[in-house]
Amino acid sequence: MLGRLIPEKATKQELAGEIIFNGKGKCAECHKPPFFLDNQMHDLHLERFYKIETINGQRNMQDGPIKTFTLRGIKDSPPYHHDGRLLTLDDTVEFFNVVLSLKLTGEEKGDLVAYLRCL
Repeated sequence: MLGRLIPEKATKQELAGEIIFNGKGKCAECHKPPFFLDNQMHDLHLERFYKIETINGQRNMQDGPIKTFTLRGIKDSPPYHHDGRLLTLDDTVEFFNVVLSLKLTGEEKGDLVAYLRCL
């Protein structure tokens, strides 16, 4: 099926990550297979995590709406997020785990990262 792993070629961890991506992780809500994007703007409401301030001349504040980007080939394009604030896929999964209150376990996060590396 288009946009899905081929079970015979994927590891158990990658297959588990695909299930999380499409379910508990809520990733597919914005990163829809097969292109893993939806061409929409989304506001993660990061203001709840920021105190707007200037540090070393840089104004630090929340993002506001940002456009969904494709996850195809994501393992080859660090750093992550639209502004490069997330250095690894592990950082990215943890960021969304916190921001979206997903409550992913350590194993689920590892499975999800394994899946993302397949895209």
